Amino acid sequence: MSKGGKALLKAFILIIVLIAATKSDAAAKTFVVSKKIDVSEGRILTMQFNGLKSSDTEPGGYSSIKIYEGKNKLLQTINIADVNSFGDDTTTCPDPGTGSDIIIEDMDFDGIKDFRIIAMLPPGPNIPYICFLWDKKSGKFIHAEFLDDITSPVFDSKKKTITSESRDNASTYSKEVYKYTGGKPLLIEEVVTEYKELKDANGKLRTYEIKTTKKLIDGKMKVIKVEKSAT
Repeated sequence: MSKGGKALLKAFILIIVLIAATKSDAAAKTFVVSKKIDVSEGRILTMQFNGLKSSDTEPGGYSSIKIYEGKNKLLQTINIADVNSFGDDTTTCPDPGTGSDIIIEDMDFDGIKDFRIIAMLPPGPNIPYICFLWDKKSGKFIHAEFLDDITSPVFDSKKKTITSESRDNASTYSKEVYKYTGGKPLLIEEVVTEYKELKDANGKLRTYEIKTTKKLIDGKMKVIKVEKSAT
């Protein structure tokens, strides 16, 4: 190919790339979800979740969260890229614009509301969250990475426990129970349920459920019970 031909080809490719980028930018849509949160008696803040949806077929996600007091006083800006352990610049919303992935509740049992958002949508049932706790001293929300590590958490304010249920694989399920110790959740109980093909007393192959329970005893997780039953 001649030099002139190569130059024309490069120019053509550049035009195509620019057109594609323009279409991509045009297809991107922004959305905002606002939520109120009570951080003390009579002090209600507004959380503004700023999202981006690139197309009708792809899920959208939040890129930043702005915390306001009153109408215009900006207290805090949280960039998702700084707190997302998966390395993405945005979260993944199951229903962009609805706020269904935002959960407001007391996650450290201090009587003050905190919040968490779904980080991403995995193929399985194990839902990861990005968690934020209200810090009285700084007057801001802090990223609670130690809670991010707990899959699909359920917070029980009466028992002061956090329960996590997850699926390790197609035949293994786990349930973990945590309690706060020194400001951090400590694993106090774990139940692992496995389904295995084993021979019964007659030599017939059957599916058994094997449930192993561990509890924290003297600072160590110890097996206290193993249950086996045919399904």
